[in-house]
Amino acid sequence: MLPRHILGGFLLRIVRRTLLFAALVLAAGIAVGAAQAQQGNRPLEIGLRPVAPYVIQKSDGSLGGLEYELFSAALRAAGLDFHAELVPFGRLSQDFRHGLFDGIAPANRAMELPGCLTRTLLVYRNMAFALASRNLPLQSAADLTGYDVMAFQNAHRILGGAMADVQARNPRYREVANQMLQVRALFSGRTDVAIMDRRIFRNLMHSPESGVDTSAALQEFPLFPPTEYSAAFRDAALCARFDAGLETIRRNGSYDQILRRWDSGPQAQNGATGRPG
Repeated sequence: MLPRHILGGFLLRIVRRTLLFAALVLAAGIAVGAAQAQQGNRPLEIGLRPVAPYVIQKSDGSLGGLEYELFSAALRAAGLDFHAELVPFGRLSQDFRHGLFDGIAPANRAMELPGCLTRTLLVYRNMAFALASRNLPLQSAADLTGYDVMAFQNAHRILGGAMADVQARNPRYREVANQMLQVRALFSGRTDVAIMDRRIFRNLMHSPESGVDTSAALQEFPLFPPTEYSAAFRDAALCARFDAGLETIRRNGSYDQILRRWDSGPQAQNGATGRPG
């Protein structure tokens, strides 16, 4: 029988080689799957974040929403089919990194994703909302350090260095995944400022599920630049095809038609806009 230390080293090498082989097989499988999807041999596996009015799951299980319609229209124009799975925003990039999806939306550079980003699909306007009765003197993101602030998940990363500084310096700053909690906290006086996208905020405050009186006058503070969101794909060829499809729906007017239809509702009060310049 081999000495224990030799046997242990031998087994360790076998385990390492097995893990390496498994990793290579997984990588090869992802590459083959992406190639098959790009060639149209199978539907793309796409991860989307469910939040109204961007992506909405209807009572019959079908999907709708502003971002969903723009995304699906661009893919159709590119001749690509897809199957969508809805996952929370905080898990979207993680699942993409682990190879569970061929592509995801929304995505941008701040998320530091593998693969490639498409051209801008939609522009979000993240605002600081406060009750007008408070008359808060907010001039910049730095002013938020003196107030109770409730922001959306990963806001410190998405909105840049100023928000990361607020997170570090303000013990009353927090981020939540359920954005309805922001609306309820703001209108019930349990937070001073809610930071979220204007379309999402307007949609939630008009929802019967808010459970609070949302008739109070508001202040909107444009403390942050517009946030451009793209789609992300693992394969550069898919990004190129998506961009071509996106250009097609911009040229034929479908893009603006979808945007106008969704931005004509109550979530668009005070001039929400989202077309890339």
